[in-house]
Amino acid sequence: MADILIVSIIIGLGSFTQGLTGFGLALVSVPLLSLFLDVKLAIPLAGLFGWFVTFPIVWKMKAHIQFKTAVILFVGSLPGSFIGANLLKQLPAQVILITMGVILLASSIYSLRSKTTIFKSASPPISLGVGFFSGALGASVGEPGPPVIAYTSMLPWTNDQTKSTLVFFFMLQMIGAIAGFWSKGLLTEEVFSYLIKAMPSFIVGISLGMFSYQLLHKYHINYHKIIYSLLIIIGSLLILKNI
Repeated sequence: MADILIVSIIIGLGSFTQGLTGFGLALVSVPLLSLFLDVKLAIPLAGLFGWFVTFPIVWKMKAHIQFKTAVILFVGSLPGSFIGANLLKQLPAQVILITMGVILLASSIYSLRSKTTIFKSASPPISLGVGFFSGALGASVGEPGPPVIAYTSMLPWTNDQTKSTLVFFFMLQMIGAIAGFWSKGLLTEEVFSYLIKAMPSFIVGISLGMFSYQLLHKYHINYHKIIYSLLIIIGSLLILKNI
């Protein structure tokens, strides 16, 4: 019961974050779940919830999605997802967790310091490359977000365009990642048991996150700095715990 309660709280926090920002379920939940569960159980579990959380957000924000860029990112992610799933199957858990911590630290520090856009518009070749690395990271360490979050922050998009396009990409990308998990035998009975038991917390979290997004958007509150600061702490803890 203690394990289920902890997993439910973490999934609820992750789904709240994604409902609020358009990303973050994996960024928040995978490192925290990995403190209590085997990382090779935590990553597929967070991946499934990360997929489910995208559907209501995509539906609500579909008018703002930059479909062409999202599809190109997805195409690039497909080969990366299968390579990443193979790495997850083969690499020691300690290596995966340290890598995850480094990615969280680097991407969060970059995002906190980033001030201006770099590209005038999305580039198909760059989008393909970013998608590939996102797919590989998503299937190997459960963190598909950093490459695409960094890339979209360099584009002159509105908050709604950025959030909706990120979520739509993650919805597509997780199809490849889940197929990779399935092909490597990582979607076990234990994963689905946790999935079912943590579902109520997931639903509450995503609902509160989407409601909070409307409030923060209305009052122009910058929630990203709070989230990235939290991720820097989580990334540091993962590195220190596994060195």
